[in-house]
Amino acid sequence: MSWPSKYLRFRPRAFEPTDADKALKASQQKKAIEELWLIITAIIVLLFTIRVLRFAWAVIFRRRAEQPTTGQSEKKSTESVIPGRAGRASWRRIPAAIVSGFRVVAFRIHVPLGVGAASLAELLFICGYMTVMLSLTFTNSGDLQYWFYEDRAAHLASCQLPFIVALAGKNNLISLFIGIGHEKLNVLHRASARTCLILLWLHALCRAISGLPEKFDFTHAWMRWGAVGLAAFTLATIFSVRFIRNTFFEFFLISHIVLVGVFIVGGYLHAREVNYGDYFWPALVVWAFDRVLRTARLLWNNRGKGSTDHEYGTATVELVSADTIRLTLKRKFSWRAGQHAYVILPSVSDLPTEAHPFTIASISKSLDGTDGPSEKDVVFIIRGRSGFTGRLRDHAHRSGECRVAAFVDGPYGCPPDLSKYNTCILIIGGSGVSYTLPLLLDLVHRARARTSDVRRVIFVWAVRDSEHLQWISKVLTEALTAAQSTLLVIQPNVYITGPSCTIPDITRGVYTPSDGTSTPPSRAEFEKELPMYTSLKITHGRPSIRRILQEGIDTSTGSVSVDGKLP
Repeated sequence: MSWPSKYLRFRPRAFEPTDADKALKASQQKKAIEELWLIITAIIVLLFTIRVLRFAWAVIFRRRAEQPTTGQSEKKSTESVIPGRAGRASWRRIPAAIVSGFRVVAFRIHVPLGVGAASLAELLFICGYMTVMLSLTFTNSGDLQYWFYEDRAAHLASCQLPFIVALAGKNNLISLFIGIGHEKLNVLHRASARTCLILLWLHALCRAISGLPEKFDFTHAWMRWGAVGLAAFTLATIFSVRFIRNTFFEFFLISHIVLVGVFIVGGYLHAREVNYGDYFWPALVVWAFDRVLRTARLLWNNRGKGSTDHEYGTATVELVSADTIRLTLKRKFSWRAGQHAYVILPSVSDLPTEAHPFTIASISKSLDGTDGPSEKDVVFIIRGRSGFTGRLRDHAHRSGECRVAAFVDGPYGCPPDLSKYNTCILIIGGSGVSYTLPLLLDLVHRARARTSDVRRVIFVWAVRDSEHLQWISKVLTEALTAAQSTLLVIQPNVYITGPSCTIPDITRGVYTPSDGTSTPPSRAEFEKELPMYTSLKITHGRPSIRRILQEGIDTSTGSVSVDGKLP
């Protein structure tokens, strides 16, 4: 097929660079790329250094805390302690207080962006990255002479492709070094990709508007491949906006893989003609590295038949409430409390290779302080909504408790280590309990194993309906029982936020009101506080987060950790 040149060629250039201009342009492009990677490397090294120093700080002061000085007990008895406080201030708490204050400001304050919200830390990295990229593009450009920056924009964008792909990968060296999970780096992946798209469009428009010589017009296949790649990258970016990504996740996932593949191939064929194809193939290497590791982990996690008589390669699906499913797999691998994994259910998904992330709602250790059996119960609590989770809910409604073919890829994520704190406050709402419950179970395990400094856990869970307690009632009761023989004090508080509230039977024994009678409580009594099942406190109404945090901090004798998501 022939392409008429009059439709594919723009007006000729009015500017003819000299050989000296070309040499200067090439050296400036190379210098800009070097400076960009130097900045990125410096930031990664800084975050890695901070991680190492935090770890060393925790180890040093934990050892000192385990070696009380002579006469410490007598000193405590004579000290004047303000009610609700832990006692005399210590200079050692100043760094921790600074870090805590920084975390509150940087990670808990979110700025609305129209298509979502970003924390101040995320916003800082996003704006910083865009500022660096644009500054390197337009500086030293001869009073913004387009000829100097039109190709530099493409060079800066293309050299970032391995970095962008790495930020999207579940297995990447960046997460390994800085200790931040891939799910949190994804926001930087999107920001860097969109910045590079802007630079690629800047390159294309400047080239087209300023005029294309015959060697660079669209009669050449390599130029048309560049246009195809840019169009694919643009569509991939449009389809990745939050609304489309959340509403049509399966469509987003498939289109993203296909369109990014077209972009990389088209970009390679375009850049290869001018000897810059090396920008693109490293991105494929990074992508292949992630896929190979994921495949290897998938095979390892789902290897062989276990020691029990369960059917290998399956999971048990059970409906624990009208819209909530408990998915249980038996597998031989370990994970940390708070990590997540990707579940593949070929018979439920539209595509047999669909992988969906869910937080693991169990721990790989035993509550008695031991490692437990080699074959673990990998439990997921999944709220049925739309898409994959809706199909899973409908399947559970139709089939009841049943088995489905299942594979698990994981674990992923970098959850916090709570064992170094004195008091832990865990606050969550709804199915988010799949994150805080394993943190609680892990603290009980560590208390039994005597590897934790935690002395109190305030567990707060807000649910709309009291029947939701059935999701975790058995496990929660086992944790409370296991903790009784330790120094760990657990204060479980459940808040029923729905319009009505009934007392669920979640533990052994029968309901006994606090006054010793057998008369059921009235609606007014429900409005205040329901009687306890063992140490579990059930309240009808919404929790006062400010009061819970204030009381937890004031009554703590040491450092406090707050985790979860406010309902």
